[in-house]
Amino acid sequence: MSETHFNQGDQVEVTTSVHGGSTGPYYPATVLRPVIKDKAHILVQYQTLTAHGGGPKPLTEIVEVGNVRPMPPRELHRPFKVGDDVDAFRAKGWYRGTVREILENSKYLVVLDGQADLEFEFDHFDLRVHREWDDGSWVPPLPQELELQQKSSGVVKCRKITFKISDKKETKGANFGRRTLEDDQEFECEQFNLRLHREWDDRSSVPPLPEEQKSSGVVKCRKIRFKLKAKKETVRRNFENGTLVEVSSDEEGYKDAWYTARIVDYMGKDKFLVEYVSLVTDDRTQLLREEASSSHIRPCPPPLPSLVQFKVLQKVDAWYNEGWWEGSISKVLTGSKYVVYFSSTNEELEFKHSNLRLHQDWRNGHWVMDPCQDFYGL
Repeated sequence: MSETHFNQGDQVEVTTSVHGGSTGPYYPATVLRPVIKDKAHILVQYQTLTAHGGGPKPLTEIVEVGNVRPMPPRELHRPFKVGDDVDAFRAKGWYRGTVREILENSKYLVVLDGQADLEFEFDHFDLRVHREWDDGSWVPPLPQELELQQKSSGVVKCRKITFKISDKKETKGANFGRRTLEDDQEFECEQFNLRLHREWDDRSSVPPLPEEQKSSGVVKCRKIRFKLKAKKETVRRNFENGTLVEVSSDEEGYKDAWYTARIVDYMGKDKFLVEYVSLVTDDRTQLLREEASSSHIRPCPPPLPSLVQFKVLQKVDAWYNEGWWEGSISKVLTGSKYVVYFSSTNEELEFKHSNLRLHQDWRNGHWVMDPCQDFYGL
């Protein structure tokens, strides 16, 4: 495991040299501070381990930097198949293993490394793809990193430009800060942090913008009435076949639930054929397929860094009955458990920390969070 620089508050995982690193266990922790005059060690506070003596106080320990790695983001929507190399959460840590069998209700039989004669049953959200942290990157790479690699034929290098401030100026303007620049100062900036300098004079740019240079006079606006005919095709392009999405329903009792599915095909008239990842047909012989309107389909929410703990009134999605249900934390229990209130059904249910995620809304093509949310839960 290559060494990485960590800062106070970083969410990390800690292993020990006794276990060799790659098989774990990895214990989630928070970096408290570096050790004075010792760059090879840091002080961490474990999120699942308690101090010796059995009390509720989290265990604090000085550990070697070489045994610490960043906490990998959770890929909550990724299905697993037989033979997958995974980490399984057991006994307060993540252990490496192999998926042996797929069971009903999003459960799996996993054989842990070093325990080939024993099989353990795990929920879907107590598993993750096994990855190694090597020289500042994950191996195998995360999906978004892999996509960037596939799109790029080589390494994109940033161009840097050195420039000199020619004279002493004070930059100012409405709603902008004010800063003084000194004579003959030189700065190095990436190309995309520079722009052509223009003055704003009598409601126009000087020198003029390219589109302004093309016009010899005043451009008068013409009003045109037209009908959009490409809307459905635009929606179709946003959800290509095979795309992993979440699907909701207007059916009574299911309005606040989102189910993970894959796009099978575009059916026309703003509808798609989807195949659910965790829902099966009545005879349980195959995954359920059905038509869904584009208004009930959204991309899967992006993964967020793991929280140490959720707080009361925090908005969450809870994994329940094979779907994600919107609710809010009404009570924090011991043992990393919570009581979640669902306003749509006016009921409360108990959930493990691993079966919850921060709630995000899909609005106007962007993921947004409640600004009142305490993201890190600290």
